[in-house]
Amino acid sequence: MPSAIELRGVRKRFRIRHEAARSWQGMALALLGRRRIQHEEFWALDGVDLDVSTGETLGIIGPNGSGKTTILKLLARTIEPTTGDVVARGKVFGLLELGAGMHPDLTGRENIFLNGSFLGIERQEMRQLYDRIVAFAELDRFIDTPVRHYSSGMFMRLGFSIAINVDPDILLIDEVLAVGDARFTAKCYEALAEIKARGRTLVFVSHDPIQVRRFCDRVLWIDRGKIQALGDPRDVIQQYLQHMRGSAASTSAEQNAPAPDLGGETLQIRAATVADGSTGVESYAFLPGGVLRLQLELASNAYLDDVVVGCAVRRSDGLLMHETSTAPTLGPTAVQPGRTRVECSLGPLPLGPGSYQLSLGVWPFENRRRPYHMWPEAITLFVGKATAAQRGVAVVPSQWRVDVAPPNGELTPTLAPVAQPDMLTEDAGPFWTSPPEELVMGAREAEWLGEGWFPAENWPPHVRWTSERAVAYLQQDVGQGSLILSACRPLHGRAQAEGRVRLNGLHIATFQFHGMDFEDVVVPLDPVTSPTSHELVIEVDDALVPAEVGLDTDTRPLGIAVRSIRVE
Repeated sequence: MPSAIELRGVRKRFRIRHEAARSWQGMALALLGRRRIQHEEFWALDGVDLDVSTGETLGIIGPNGSGKTTILKLLARTIEPTTGDVVARGKVFGLLELGAGMHPDLTGRENIFLNGSFLGIERQEMRQLYDRIVAFAELDRFIDTPVRHYSSGMFMRLGFSIAINVDPDILLIDEVLAVGDARFTAKCYEALAEIKARGRTLVFVSHDPIQVRRFCDRVLWIDRGKIQALGDPRDVIQQYLQHMRGSAASTSAEQNAPAPDLGGETLQIRAATVADGSTGVESYAFLPGGVLRLQLELASNAYLDDVVVGCAVRRSDGLLMHETSTAPTLGPTAVQPGRTRVECSLGPLPLGPGSYQLSLGVWPFENRRRPYHMWPEAITLFVGKATAAQRGVAVVPSQWRVDVAPPNGELTPTLAPVAQPDMLTEDAGPFWTSPPEELVMGAREAEWLGEGWFPAENWPPHVRWTSERAVAYLQQDVGQGSLILSACRPLHGRAQAEGRVRLNGLHIATFQFHGMDFEDVVVPLDPVTSPTSHELVIEVDDALVPAEVGLDTDTRPLGIAVRSIRVE
């Protein structure tokens, strides 16, 4: 039987333009050949040979820019190879990026039939598949809404549901499952397992080695357009992780001094390792409930008596799982000139299966926002599947008891309002990475939110409620001159919500929001000569407590619902 996929001597070249025409005059000169535009040739793939058998699931791993997505685009025929041959036998459906194959002005219903026509499926057959597609995507309420109003998760749901229900011979998936919630992602993997059982061919690109190892028959490791390894998932992933860790260590040693915005001039984290807490053997793979021992070596050129050492654990999708430091237990610590060894025991680990990033930092005891040195994503950790029948993003020890119900006193839940726990974000800092120019709620923004924010609301698009006062941190780059706050004030029964915006302690604007529609408040900013971090404070007059006005049992003081904050 011939292979489902064949690549023979495939090379793909892209041209990177370093200078663009910025005026009509410049464009005219370029067209007439009077002005040369500089290009650089970039070979995304350089001599790739590959066979994928019918019914096989191939995982592709590698760093950003290695050529993974280029392979998928070649198989989907959205691009053509510069040289070589690409063969994909059968009907191919590619989930290559969010919104691919979707027309933004058409509704979800119309896009379902549009995708069917792309695949050559008759409209009558698509009518038979329609109900299954909508049911799996869980988009009944929004199926007749133009998809331009869909969130990233809704895009993924619709695209994935179309893909699995049209039953292609070859299914291409490029990291899109990362935007879904945990429950729906698990549902997707169950559906993929059914497709796999039906003998279909899958090519799966992901930065999550745990999922790749669990789901794929073989794994291809590609880097700089060349195949580095191809074979058993366990062996190839282990080679890849060792190589990536070695590359990171080499880069750190070569640079010696970190990026200026991460500090490191007076006190620097020189090296870090992780070992199994019970054996003491260096390891970066654990099971839930295990204990890890983190060791850091600091290098200082001065005596310091106010040092705090900390670390943060983030899941592969950016969710902050845990943050800890020496401050609560040891307080300010003295560091002598030279090398200092620091050790931390973390565990038992309540983390569910997946990959996690460990960021490291040292900062003054009284000023977390101005660290001595930060090392974002210094170490990658992997947690395997729990031995017991426990599933989810966390593994929590539990005890069960079954007994006869007492003859008197039936369980009766109270109907009185239940006080909400304090779930406001704590003071920000240390910044494990530099603040961004834009905060989009629900998209890895938590690190740059200070006090006064409530968890993201689950209605599209994602929003976060403020309390009476909320703090956020952003970065303004050279040439940027406007701050834009996108927010609304729903469910309040008032004509408007009023408040103020402060930047680095100075009042810069007032605002008024009306009802459910999102509005943009645009505030001019003073120009900067270098990238500058700002502290933004949103103050709201007369925050609403829904329980006090009879809307529901929510006892939180709600200010405004913020969708995004950006500098441009």
